[in-house]
Parts: sequence; structure tokens; C-alpha cells
Amino acid sequence: MPNQAEYGVNGGERHVARDYLAFKGTKQGLVLWLDPQAEFSDIVDQLQEKLSLARDFWQGVTVILKETQRECRPEERERLEEIMGEFGMALKDETEQSSPDQQVEVGESHQVNRDEAIIVRRTLRSGQRVHHIGSIVILGDVNPGAEVIAGGDIIVLGALRGVAHAGAMGEEDALVVAFRLLPTQLRIAHFISRAPDDMELPEPQGPEIAVVKNNLITIHSYVL
Repeated sequence: MPNQAEYGVNGGERHVARDYLAFKGTKQGLVLWLDPQAEFSDIVDQLQEKLSLARDFWQGVTVILKETQRECRPEERERLEEIMGEFGMALKDETEQSSPDQQVEVGESHQVNRDEAIIVRRTLRSGQRVHHIGSIVILGDVNPGAEVIAGGDIIVLGALRGVAHAGAMGEEDALVVAFRLLPTQLRIAHFISRAPDDMELPEPQGPEIAVVKNNLITIHSYVL
């Protein structure tokens, strides 16, 4: 029977019924889509909530505002720029050269492309950070004090002992895989957990995987 350990959850319930906005990675870059039917106040509230989930993740990111289906008034755009500026982000207009296959339409999936991964070929030491809009693969360990934040999945070909946040843009089916999972803090989407200080976990027989199951972050042996 696979070794399994459940981590506690400190995420609470969602306070919104649906997504009023979504970020999507395209060949143009990161695009912001706004629900054409939503109240602007609801968009503002959800934008602040999404950005707050991974504040450091957004630092230095430029976002393209998608206005095909909803055109923002000047004061609305100014408010979006103001909020994003608080997180170190920049907002720019969509370029006219965008092709049809790059368009984001209502009803389409607005999730991060988890297949767009970067590979980090080193061990991350205390104070080092890696942030990426897609998935992240670490060829080494993630030591205590190091931080990995991904819009998609996190895969560590070593021990994960630092901070890891997968699905940082809200993707609850994101996963974290490592040869040894002992994070100081583990997050998937809005779910947050950490290993108990007084609990000694058994040595795993192979790689481990963390997923959200029944509103809990659950860790168990990874089997192909």
C-alpha cells in the first residue's frame, strides 16, 4: 500500500461563483481576458484576489489587455493599471498583429498552458527563487529558504524542502512531484499546507506527488 500523508488546508471557501477574468499564455505573451457580462466591481475584486494569491509571482510581468469582447472605459483601464502596478506589473494594449488562433474566446479554457515548462539545472539554495507562468522542472534539490512558484506544475528531481506554489493562477488540478516532499510550505492554487513540526514521516519508496483531493492537499507515492 502506498505511503500517504495528508496536509492540513488553510484556504477557506471561494467567495465568487465564477471567473470574471482569466490569464492565458499565448504567443503574444500573457493575455488578460475580462468577462463581458460581469460588473466591473466584481472584476476588480477578483483581480485583487487572484494577484494576492502569489504576490511575488507577478513582479515584472507585462500583461496584454484583451478587449475583443469587452472594451474598458478609460477610468476602468486606469483602475486595472493601478491594481497591477501595486504588484509590479505592467498593462499594455493588444497588438493589431494578433492572429485568430491566439484569440481568447468566451467558453474556451483560460487555464495556464502547463506544457510550457522551464528546466532549472541546479539545486536551489536558501534565498533563491524561481517563478514561471507555466510549469517548472528542477534538476536538483529545493533547499529550505528557497521558493518555487509556477502557474502550472512543479517537478523536482530531488528533495523539496523549501516553499512550493503550483497552480499559482488558480489551477486546482496542478500537481507537485518530488523524490522527497518535505516542504516548509506547500500551496496548490488557493490551498495552503505545511508539514507538521512534530510528525516524522516514513521514508518514501519512490517519488511522491501532491494533489488537491476533497479540498485537502494529499501526498502519496507517485506511480506511473
